[in-house]
Amino acid sequence: MSFLLIPLKFSLDLKKNGSEIKGHFILKFLGIRIFSKEIPGDEKGQDDKEEDKKEGKKDEFDLKRILKILKLVKNSWPHLYRLIIVFYHSVNLEKFSLNMTLGMESPADTALFTGYIWSFTYPLNAITRIHAVITPDFQRRVLDGDLQVDVSLKLFWIVAEAIRAYTKKPVRELIQEARS
Repeated sequence: MSFLLIPLKFSLDLKKNGSEIKGHFILKFLGIRIFSKEIPGDEKGQDDKEEDKKEGKKDEFDLKRILKILKLVKNSWPHLYRLIIVFYHSVNLEKFSLNMTLGMESPADTALFTGYIWSFTYPLNAITRIHAVITPDFQRRVLDGDLQVDVSLKLFWIVAEAIRAYTKKPVRELIQEARS
């Protein structure tokens, strides 16, 4: 159980230039790389979905089941809420860096939209670990940039609260219905 006190570290690095997107996702525990994935990944998953559609497998929409799940979510909300709060307190944002170039059809739209983004990001730059730079491009339509995110996650309290929530009947019913 003591390994749950040591945080997992997630790193995401994305770069978009034109239509090209490149990135890397890394999961580390005790500084040892557990999982690593290049972005964009393999296209095998999309091929499997296309084959399922060709074979006639469809996702069925069942209104009664959805209403039942929503009722179960309502009944188990106090326990899920505690789990969400514990998850929020267990996540530590170590780094968030965004460098984006934004251009729209009209220079006026670019200026307006960039102004809205700046009104939220610059106060955050001053008081948090969020570093966001939005550069307007009034000449062309563009959305390019770099994103770097490093997050650490302590699992101990999440696991403890998940076990506590699982001991409650509404939560077990919700999980059972969602799995079926």
